[in-house]
Amino acid sequence: MTRKKIYVAGEGMITALGRGVENNVSAIRSGKSGVCRHSGLLKDESGNDVPVMCGLVPEEVVSRLREEYSGVSVTLTRLELLAAGALADALADADSRRESGGNGVSACRRALVFASTKGNIGILGSCPSGSLPEDVYLDVTARKIGMLYGCSPEDVYTVSNACISGVSAMVVAKRFIEYGRYDEVAVVGADELSEFIVSGFASFRSLSSELCRPYDAARCGLNLGEAAGAVILSSCSDGNSAVLSGGSISDDANHISGPSRTGDALYFAIRDAMADAGIVTGDVSFVSLHGTATAYNDEMESKAVALAGLSGTYVQSLKPYIGHTLGASGVVETILCIQQLKSGEVWGTPGFKEPGVPEHLDVSAGTRQAEMRHCVKTASGFGGCNAAIVISMPGYAADLPSRDRCRTEVLRRTEVDRKTLSPGSDADDFHTLVRERYRSLGINDMKFYKMDDMSKLGYIASHILLEGLQFSPEDMAVILQNRSSSLDSDLKHLYNITSGPGAGPAVFVYTLPNVASGEISIRHRIKGENTFFISSAYRRSDLEDYAAMVLTSSNARYCIVGWLEYMGGEYEASFELLEKK
Repeated sequence: MTRKKIYVAGEGMITALGRGVENNVSAIRSGKSGVCRHSGLLKDESGNDVPVMCGLVPEEVVSRLREEYSGVSVTLTRLELLAAGALADALADADSRRESGGNGVSACRRALVFASTKGNIGILGSCPSGSLPEDVYLDVTARKIGMLYGCSPEDVYTVSNACISGVSAMVVAKRFIEYGRYDEVAVVGADELSEFIVSGFASFRSLSSELCRPYDAARCGLNLGEAAGAVILSSCSDGNSAVLSGGSISDDANHISGPSRTGDALYFAIRDAMADAGIVTGDVSFVSLHGTATAYNDEMESKAVALAGLSGTYVQSLKPYIGHTLGASGVVETILCIQQLKSGEVWGTPGFKEPGVPEHLDVSAGTRQAEMRHCVKTASGFGGCNAAIVISMPGYAADLPSRDRCRTEVLRRTEVDRKTLSPGSDADDFHTLVRERYRSLGINDMKFYKMDDMSKLGYIASHILLEGLQFSPEDMAVILQNRSSSLDSDLKHLYNITSGPGAGPAVFVYTLPNVASGEISIRHRIKGENTFFISSAYRRSDLEDYAAMVLTSSNARYCIVGWLEYMGGEYEASFELLEKK
């Protein structure tokens, strides 16, 4: 039997360039950027406003969305309106394609995968002290969007994997369809800008005061953006839809906020995504990289492209058009890649003049024509995470043999909670207990004391779980889940920017849950998949099932699967080690 092809059957997007795929494409073709100076997002030490170059969704678009959704049964936040609008457009697009010749799916099994870095984090400080608005929980937002899609809560999944969240969600959804869990999956990526986010990036001194210039010798930082993007992935073809033919996720195991200096892990993701699609370097028409215009990201990407043998292939970054839209970027930029595949043109990277990376990249400021077959889309983010997908023109997607999902066996389990963290201790508070347990394990890693509490908990649990096990970097994957994402560290960062000393990298970097699994990867040199799901409760069987998909699709032999929750001094880690049989 041949492997299922995964078709991109519907597309919708809202960015700083407006609502709708056609509007965005038209603006980009005319050379327009949605990035400009905005106020109200950043303050200096004296409390004065600092203008920020970024891409905000036009207020008239948001106003129309409020009118459009005024009659729904749930109250939608601004972010949720953006996500709902993009999803509605993708569904309308899918319906239109089906009516014009596509094959329907009877008794369609549907799911939604929601991707976001921070969701509704902008409302975190809006409630009285000591209380948290329910809408700051990512899973609550995802279930609202899932309801609009007609999904029951058990068919809604949330991925929060830093800036690769959107591409990660595409990989997750692809596997859900390929291995028969669902027939159709909506992938929705959304993030909005707020002082919470902008101040954090500013603390890293990574923001550019001008339009960003990826890969250029004069680049000086990134432009943030906000957006929502949605695609409908289906096992049924309308005869003209692009195919999501390959996907892979990896980790640098190098540093929680800086990319690998070698580019090897991003190369692994590109290599494995291309192998998943059954293509070789000569089949790739262009590569759409993450391209943030930060010094180390762009350097790393050039090395990864060289390792992948793609230095002579057209390369672009889409960030100068819409900004870095965080968890939405992978979905929105995938849609824009599909539009280029269909039109036969590779859009330029505005502002590029002189190469400023160590390895050759075939970048141009202007649009170029190409014979279109396949596109590679990549992303990288905090926690050392990387992801790559291959998008193919329908006539070029390979017919590959189907894969039977591998069997797995639970080799080890460990539980770490208040009773088991430091047995025999007279202490009761987490900070004392976790330090006692750390010292008892005889580890010499001074970075441990700089970690946030959730990372310390995961660090201890993974050390106990993996003690004595020998494996190579690509032999292991990490699939974790929790409820609160990174809210404990979020509250610390919020205090710093509202009442404390101001934003600082040491706290802000931990306002992403996957950084905890990144710390695990660094400690144990794990370079396989690293994916973090958010859910109101531990969905152990779902994670074990997904881990089997990961082990079948990748080079990994083992997978850490677990629940890692820390919030306000309450904590629990429940890890198990699966082995591919």
